[in-house]
Amino acid sequence: DVPATIQYFHSLLEEQAKLLIILVSGTSGWETLWKKYGSAFPLDDVCSYVSSADIKRILDSAGLKCQLHELPSHMDITSCFIEGSKDGEMLLDFLTETCEFCKTAPPELKRQVMEELRKPECSQERDGKVLFNNNLSVIVIEP
Repeated sequence: DVPATIQYFHSLLEEQAKLLIILVSGTSGWETLWKKYGSAFPLDDVCSYVSSADIKRILDSAGLKCQLHELPSHMDITSCFIEGSKDGEMLLDFLTETCEFCKTAPPELKRQVMEELRKPECSQERDGKVLFNNNLSVIVIEP
């Protein structure tokens, strides 16, 4: 219960204190990938995906003041697109939170995920590399 958790920790803040939340940015490749395909990944039944965009909506609806700061970050996922690359397969496992995604995912899902990872909403190509948008957000909440 994310809203209740935030409300609880906010209630503990003293006058000059701040609540700091660091998590994946609502503008990151994670947001695009998980909002579009997360329900097809096994962990979707275990936990829900939450980004800074979700937290910002929760804070706004609760009337809590905050500052949002972006921390640029990227991850080289070029090896994901090299057929048979063990590093690439492990990266896909990490991105999808699915053990042996390449071997267990339905072919159409794998094709769609690979296609999505190349789109500008997830990654950018630079100097022959595919760089996944791994941006984080820092949210500072006032008392």
